[in-house]
Amino acid sequence: MKSKKLLIVFLALMSLILPITLSSLSYANLHPANDEIEWGVIEGKTYTWVVKQSTFGFLPEDSEIKIKIISISMLDGGNTTELIVNITRYNSLTQLTTTLLNNDTFVSFDSETNTTTLYNFVDDHGLIFPLNYRDGFTDGLMDFYNGFFSIKGYMTIQGISTFYGYRSSTDLVYTWTFNKNGITDNLVAVDIDDDANNRDLWKYWLVLKTSSKESISLGSFFWFFIGLVMTSLIYISKKKLVKKS
Repeated sequence: MKSKKLLIVFLALMSLILPITLSSLSYANLHPANDEIEWGVIEGKTYTWVVKQSTFGFLPEDSEIKIKIISISMLDGGNTTELIVNITRYNSLTQLTTTLLNNDTFVSFDSETNTTTLYNFVDDHGLIFPLNYRDGFTDGLMDFYNGFFSIKGYMTIQGISTFYGYRSSTDLVYTWTFNKNGITDNLVAVDIDDDANNRDLWKYWLVLKTSSKESISLGSFFWFFIGLVMTSLIYISKKKLVKKS
């Protein structure tokens, strides 16, 4: 029992230490020569995510969410940027497609103040971050999600970057993983009382539809990585609940 507790503490500490020690190594080649905000998405291209697993009121399995990049706008001499997009949501059960955004702002980011704003508190589809302002953007993203997530953060391990958060009202932990272009590869939502390594108990799992060369390998390292995030957040949230009581 004592060794298990020590392991949990170790994993929690690793989730705090690794972003600092590995972040610069993993993304050293993504910084452009100028200060203009760079995105890894392409204007006119549509990015599609597929629901692989779903319960808890999320979109059913085999549903799809699509984001088409209409334009990338630069304001204030390149210090502020906006992604103008179309977002559609296809429900595989009803076979209906609904429009979430139509030629509207999906995300805006001010690189001077690290202010990140989404059109809504996104909890069921992919996110996108700028390549050369990843840390500042994610800091702004955490500020934006105040009031939605009670615990949140980000982590980078061996080139895999995540944004994660725990929502106390539902006991769900959300984890977004991103590929080298700053696009969500996987989004998972897990009940905090479930076993983080048991995929059958995951409430929601969304995967970017792309070539195998660009996507994150779903091998043992990926599952360990997700388990690391889950275990760390569970430990931190339990400690906070104990202190409150």
